Amino acid sequence: MPSLDFDAEARRFRSLYTQQQAAWQAVCDELVRTVQACVAQVPGLEIAKVEGRVKDGEESVRKFVRKYRAALEEAQTPYEIADHITDLIGVRVVCLYEDELEKVAEALRPQFALVDVTDKVAAIESTEGSFGYKGLHLDLRLPAVPQESTAW
Repeated sequence: MPSLDFDAEARRFRSLYTQQQAAWQAVCDELVRTVQACVAQVPGLEIAKVEGRVKDGEESVRKFVRKYRAALEEAQTPYEIADHITDLIGVRVVCLYEDELEKVAEALRPQFALVDVTDKVAAIESTEGSFGYKGLHLDLRLPAVPQESTAW
């Protein structure tokens, strides 16, 4: 049950993380294999590596505090930390060439539902003297599986 008690919610999230970490890692490993299979089908695409990770539990709590806690508590909106960690599992595709980013995105679109795109290529190129890497961040979800109708 969501609450406004941060300490209780953090404990609940840490417990959930401990219980589910192995399952999340298995999902991560499967997603890496799926992404590898998708990009392998693109002719001429040169991928340096595909890697995945399950976000650290404490980093997840810190991200929640940094991005969501104040606004939720100010609005008196009960919360569960897990509902706000949208990047718990991440898969990275490292391309050799910048022009391959969109090819990777196109290869993944049939397999996943696109939630959001952050174009770090444009962000880096528009800021002189800044440090960082060029990248295209795709927030993806597995598409919902339609439930079979039980109507006769």
